[in-house]
Formats: sequence, structure tokens, C-alpha cells
Amino acid sequence: MRILRRHVVAELLQYLRTPSFYLPLFAYPVLLYLLVGLPGGGSGDHRLAVLVGFVLFSVLGTVTFQFGVGVAVTRQSAWERWLFSVPVRASTRLAARLAVACIFSALFVVPVIVVGTVVGRVEVDPRTVPGILAAILAGAVPMGLMGLAMGYWFPVRGALGLANLVYLPLSFLGGLFSGGSTGGEPWSAISVYLPTGAWTALTNASIGIATHPVPLAVVVLLGHAGLFGTLAATGYRRSQAILFR
Repeated sequence: MRILRRHVVAELLQYLRTPSFYLPLFAYPVLLYLLVGLPGGGSGDHRLAVLVGFVLFSVLGTVTFQFGVGVAVTRQSAWERWLFSVPVRASTRLAARLAVACIFSALFVVPVIVVGTVVGRVEVDPRTVPGILAAILAGAVPMGLMGLAMGYWFPVRGALGLANLVYLPLSFLGGLFSGGSTGGEPWSAISVYLPTGAWTALTNASIGIATHPVPLAVVVLLGHAGLFGTLAATGYRRSQAILFR
């Protein structure tokens, strides 16, 4: 645990020293929520579901761009090469980066929540808050592993292109901009099998909106977590082997 804690602190300090990392992630989800989420938010539980969807959008942006592209960038640094040489298990380093992703995601969603509750006047039943937070965290883990897998398997340009290819389409198809309401589009039947669609179904269930069966959403998220976790661990070992070949 001591080694894990030190890796988490080192990762946090590294990103906090780079304002270009966290300032866009503070601003972009808020601006998009003001332009898209508030005008089409509806009322009651649906308005809350839309706000939570933009919270998920903020988390997804953090893990795809900064912990996907960011890992691909730092992988080439002298510091990262030295870390590859120290006797630390891959699971420890991946867990540290996943923890940092969750910490930053929690910070970056605060502006979205503040705007939603103050400007959008979204009302939240305090009794539902623990369930909503648990649902957000449950989906943040496979999303974080997806970002790590991208960072360890692709070079910088490849990771950046893939992040752009994944970020908005996954958000749109998963219903993050519409509170999980797909409106009968052709892809509505398969959206729950996407990680973002299952994530939205889980958060909506915590609010009291039934879009897809909760057991199916949980199974899908577990499946994606296993897949992306395996890819991330394999990519880490692959990067380490290439460095010391």
C-alpha cells in the first residue's frame, strides 16, 4: 500500500503542475452542458438524468484524453523509462493511475454539478445521492481502464486519433447527452452493450428511471472492465519489454 500511495502522489503532482491538463477539462463539459444540456433538459427526473449524463461525459473526457493520450506521451519520457525499470508490479502502477483518474474525475465534475444545481435548478433527492455516486464510480473503473489500454497500446498520434474517435461517438450513442433517452433510434437496442450505454443505464436506475435492465448493465460493465484491464496490463508489459529488448 505504501508503494501504491507514493505512485498516486507522484502522478497527482505531475498533472497538477500542468495547467494545460486540467483547465480544459474544467471548462469543456460545463460549456457543452450550458449549450446542449440545459436547453433540452426537460423537467423532473429527466433533467437530473441529463445532468448526470454530462457528469459521465466529463469523466469520460478525463480518462480518454488525459489518461489515454497522457500515458502515451509520458511513456516516451526519461522518467517513465526509469519507472519501467524499477521492481514494481504492473498492477500497482495501473491501480495508481486508475486512482488518479478517479480523483481528477471527481474534481472535474464539480463545475458541472454546480452549474446544474444553481443555474439549471436541478433538484436531487439526498436519499439517491449514494446510489448515484456508486453508479458513477462503477462505470468510471472500466472507462479508466479503457484510457490506460489506449495509452499503453498506441503511440501519441494513434492514441490522440483514437480518443477523438471514441469520445464523442461513445457519448452520443450511450445517451450521455440525452439522459439515456435514445428516442427510438436504430442503435437504441444495442446502446446498453456499449460501456457508456450500460453506464447510463446504471446511473438512471439509481435515479429511478428504467432504460435498460440493471443486471444486464452490470454484466456489460464487468465484461468491459475485464477486457480493458487485460489490454492495459498486457500493453504495460509489452511497453516494458520493448524498452528493454
